[in-house]
Amino acid sequence: MKNNLLTGIIIGGLILFNGCSNRTYSIQLPKVDINETMKYENKYLNEYNNSRKRDNIIKWIQAANKKVSCKLFVGTDFVNDRTKDPDYKIYWDGKCKNGYAYGLGRELERGTLTNMNAIAIYSGKKEEPQYFRQKYNLQNILIEGDLTNNYYVKRIIVDNTQKFDVIYQYGYFKIPEMFIEKSLFNDNVAFFKRYPNFHYRIIDFSNNEFDNRIFNFSIIEVKNGINGYSVEMTKNNVINAGLIKYNKLIKRVVVPKSYLQHIQDIWNEIKNAAQKALNSQQKAQLVINRYKTRICKKNVKVSFIDNDEYKKICQEDEENRKLQQRINKKLEQINREKYVKRQQLQQQRIQQMKIQMMLEQQKRAQEEANRRAIMNGLNQLNNTLYRQQQQQLMNNMNFWLMTH
Repeated sequence: MKNNLLTGIIIGGLILFNGCSNRTYSIQLPKVDINETMKYENKYLNEYNNSRKRDNIIKWIQAANKKVSCKLFVGTDFVNDRTKDPDYKIYWDGKCKNGYAYGLGRELERGTLTNMNAIAIYSGKKEEPQYFRQKYNLQNILIEGDLTNNYYVKRIIVDNTQKFDVIYQYGYFKIPEMFIEKSLFNDNVAFFKRYPNFHYRIIDFSNNEFDNRIFNFSIIEVKNGINGYSVEMTKNNVINAGLIKYNKLIKRVVVPKSYLQHIQDIWNEIKNAAQKALNSQQKAQLVINRYKTRICKKNVKVSFIDNDEYKKICQEDEENRKLQQRINKKLEQINREKYVKRQQLQQQRIQQMKIQMMLEQQKRAQEEANRRAIMNGLNQLNNTLYRQQQQQLMNNMNFWLMTH
């Protein structure tokens, strides 16, 4: 069995340029060239290339339930070698040939902290088999696809007293890993291109009605967080960019078009890998169904492991139906919450419009009052001048009469 266990990544979106608007480039932000923008990721890529090492190891282990020689492929690593567990055993329910597993069958790995099943086709030689499915029962993780070539779909179910979530990761899972991550309960979609020391992350917000961004691109160092030039685009097609050092915005900049194209190229690369994974899953399900047809019969029983546990794979349709009911129930709750939030935002917009109208009315009233005050002042001035002129005329006339 291959070692394909990865933990889920929580989808989130740090708002790096809060408050930025259409005035982004009108305030003469400094421009950076492509060499500057690529500086951080080139540093991380050089670090990776200079420190590459293989921790994975391959072992061929005898199937515990077979009396004849029947070795199975086990991929593990030096640090966490599960095969060293005294309670470790691996079983095979298929055929054997030339001392190795042969044909279509299922591996069942058991140990102190190991409970995994895998459907594979073996060649009867010392060759890595074709893996189509792995299920990590303790971690609630299901993997389907072309596992041998690392294109597959992973479903992670988080189910505890604090949280219920269903997360899908699908793409290419060999360095550099390129995959999409999507929670069924989150409108955001995350795209990753991942190396051991850093990764590129693009979060797509286009389906999130409560976020004004289309996407956010960041370079994330595994140990210390976002470090490099990040870019966001809003739904008004405004581009915001800046230098982020360990999650802190240092300065806002204008990045070159070539850097935007670089981001688009990474995004397309991940999308292509994800599509290959989905295609591989469809093909894998044909093999999985063929296997189920063979063992999901009443007369098929095993003694090397609990038979009910062995046949649990035959009840997955019912398990998936119950899971879908829980998913639907939570989606209904989320939709209700969205409706309430939508109504609240609408009320806020109405209230803001009322306040704006009131301010505009007050402004117009003040302008009218100012205009009237000016007019009154002018009228008073004119009246005063008129009276003064009339008085001057009377004075002049009286003076003339007195002197003639």
